[in-house]
Amino acid sequence: MKEEKIADRIVALVDEMRANSREHGMWKNVAIAKECIRLLRELDDPEEDSQGKAMACNAICEQLSEYDVPRFVLGILEYERELLHEAEKDGCGDPEALESVDYDIRRLTDYIDTQHVSASEFMERYDRMLNFDPVERTPEWEELYCEVEEECDRRLGDVPRGMGFCFAYWSARREVLEAHGIQWRSPHIMNPHVMFD
Repeated sequence: MKEEKIADRIVALVDEMRANSREHGMWKNVAIAKECIRLLRELDDPEEDSQGKAMACNAICEQLSEYDVPRFVLGILEYERELLHEAEKDGCGDPEALESVDYDIRRLTDYIDTQHVSASEFMERYDRMLNFDPVERTPEWEELYCEVEEECDRRLGDVPRGMGFCFAYWSARREVLEAHGIQWRSPHIMNPHVMFD
């Protein structure tokens, strides 16, 4: 019975994350994702479905801004891989899901490996078209992500999320990051030949 309540709570939390994503509030999903993972780990019953827990990890990752919190997402992906290996042992493995998780782990590992993988190498390797500020790959960026996004959300609360909003958002983000001692260049600055709206 306890497991059913936990599973129901996880489903409700993932639904809340999806609502946040639709409302441009993905930053709110980090705290919710932490709670979901805690609850999933609480479901340590050997009879518990590893494949189902892996699917829950996948649903959680889909609602996170993976390049803003790559180390956190990596932790979830590594847990998902563990679960997929357990499911394999139980005879209900999903090789395609495992291959996809392994790819995402490699990609995010490369993303945070600024010592060995340059931004241009990363972009070429993973078919990214837009340049990004290297500061986005740092632990400092990830540590401040929720705080910065919350402040931007507060500052831009009544600004319509339509054409041109990205410029107001980038300006607010730059100011908030600057207050934390981080110099950040927006996609507009990093990609001068691209038109944004």
